[in-house]
Amino acid sequence: MSKTDLRRDRVAKRIAASQERLTRESDSLPARPRRDPLPDRDPPEDYRSLAREYPWLMIAAGLGLGVLVATVLPRKFAGKTAKRAMGIATVAAELGLAYGRQARDAAGEAAHDGLVLLEEGTAPLRQRAVSAGKTVRSRGTRFAGEAIKAVARLRK
Repeated sequence: MSKTDLRRDRVAKRIAASQERLTRESDSLPARPRRDPLPDRDPPEDYRSLAREYPWLMIAAGLGLGVLVATVLPRKFAGKTAKRAMGIATVAAELGLAYGRQARDAAGEAAHDGLVLLEEGTAPLRQRAVSAGKTVRSRGTRFAGEAIKAVARLRK
């Protein structure tokens, strides 16, 4: 064998050893965590999904559209429209507050009902725990009394 063949064999052995070590170490590695696909991978199908994925883009688009409409409309018309829009926005805000209050009240009632159900469900367990505690206390007192009598007899 020539020097080149020896070197080639030595390199081939080192490569094989390295491959073996790599497969052995890669088996002991933890599994790669699964990543959710990026939202940009699939384009949105409709405006709702677009708004869900890019809420700030929708806000910016709404502001841009509002600025565009405000520059196109005459001032007199824009002033009247702005007053009407403010009225509608006020009504919408009031409706939102009312809906929020109703939701809060419903949640409070549901929480109260849940606490009542919990109270009813745990009442037998609490009664058993109290009676068991009384039994243990009385038996412990009796045992302590017997122990004191036994010690007193031993001292005589």
